[in-house]
Amino acid sequence: MKNLLFLLTIIILASLGLNWPIFLNFFYCKPDLLLIFMVALVFYTDFKTALIFGILAGLTKDVFLPWQVAINTICFSVWSYCVYRLGRQISTEENYVRMAVVLVVALLNNFIIGIQSVATGNIMPPGIFLRNLIIVSIYTSLLSPLVFKLTKKIAA
Repeated sequence: MKNLLFLLTIIILASLGLNWPIFLNFFYCKPDLLLIFMVALVFYTDFKTALIFGILAGLTKDVFLPWQVAINTICFSVWSYCVYRLGRQISTEENYVRMAVVLVVALLNNFIIGIQSVATGNIMPPGIFLRNLIIVSIYTSLLSPLVFKLTKKIAA
């Protein structure tokens, strides 16, 4: 039953991410809700479940965004493993530590996606690249407690 709820949550968060309300846009940036959900799964479920649904969340993001390579699927699986290993090394009981983990993962994910976008020939001014790197990552981190609460309720 939980697996079905996780799948439904991925669909809802993907739909919300694609149709993010305009009045909630901050400098024309949207948060990465699927990335937060993937990190939350690592904190609230076992590693196998988190990895499977993290890959599924990345695949969902790749299906709806115009990337040539399945970069989100690869990144989400790597981030799941890295967050799992980090969670075994440090205490992740406090919300601010979890938010910091989401911030670091979002920064790395946006950096890799931006570099991949530039490498495939998309011309991007440095200001837009930095905006997508910094503001989207901070916005994602600030919304993470809401998705953490949702994931905790589903995983319980």
